[in-house]
Amino acid sequence: MRFDRNKYLPYCFVLTITLFHTGCTKDSPIPSNDNHQDVLIKYINIKYVSLLPSVLKESSGIVVSSSNRIWSHNDSGNSNQLFLTDSTGNLIRTLTISNAQNVDWEDVCADPQGRIYINDAGNNNNNRTNLCIYRISDPNDIEGNTVNADVISFTLEDQTEFPPPSTDRNYDIEAVAWKSDSIYMFTKDRSIPLTGFTKMYSIPATPGNHVAKLIDSYQIDGDANESRVTAADINHLTGELVLLTRTRIISFKDYPNNLFFKGDIIDYKFTSAIGQAEAIGFIDYQNLFITEEGSGNTSGKLYRVNLSTSLY
Repeated sequence: MRFDRNKYLPYCFVLTITLFHTGCTKDSPIPSNDNHQDVLIKYINIKYVSLLPSVLKESSGIVVSSSNRIWSHNDSGNSNQLFLTDSTGNLIRTLTISNAQNVDWEDVCADPQGRIYINDAGNNNNNRTNLCIYRISDPNDIEGNTVNADVISFTLEDQTEFPPPSTDRNYDIEAVAWKSDSIYMFTKDRSIPLTGFTKMYSIPATPGNHVAKLIDSYQIDGDANESRVTAADINHLTGELVLLTRTRIISFKDYPNNLFFKGDIIDYKFTSAIGQAEAIGFIDYQNLFITEEGSGNTSGKLYRVNLSTSLY
């Protein structure tokens, strides 16, 4: 049968317009790359709040105590200290963890009792064998400016080479969150070529030696800045987990049995670029603080973001 191009041309035009419109809808679900579920895409603005205190040039993790109180720490090779700051950039207090060394502190989290867990499992070269998390009691209840920490040491159950081949370098733990008496840890992918996956491990939130169990993985994106996870936080009231990269926040809600990646997923893309975003923490149900590292002699910055539909 002969194909009559002119006969079908109007239908092709309608189909083209329909597909274009569907592809450009900001809030339309798109299939995720590997997780066989829909991901809702939204766009959010980030509001600059203030410079951080000069002692926080490499803020790499935060715990939000209140809307105007933030605990933070610096990245690898810096002091073994937590710093309490307010949202205007004033340094309020310095707390030294006397039995800890900052090999590569990457992210920090808290449990509902206010105890803080400092993740010393940054592992840029994927060759560390001394991974640990330091746990201290609620710093707001600590008298004085020094404290000893409990030590949670661990290995990763699937890592057998230090370092592994460059194609398998996905053992850099840069994001942690407390949930149900466990610490959940998320990797920053450093594989070459990049896979775009973050892996999720869990260990008991108790002192001792543990083997971190690989629970799941999630493919974020194939681009380095888009896919490399730098921080996490959980809202203890709602259970919502968020992961941070330099260009987005990914939210996981209504998941079964702490399998975060099997829940409802929203990918909040930033409408404008910021620097090296390194830490995130819930203020309330919809608002979060984000910190970025400074550069040179410039302090890092504090931002605020609202996940609700009323954007800044």
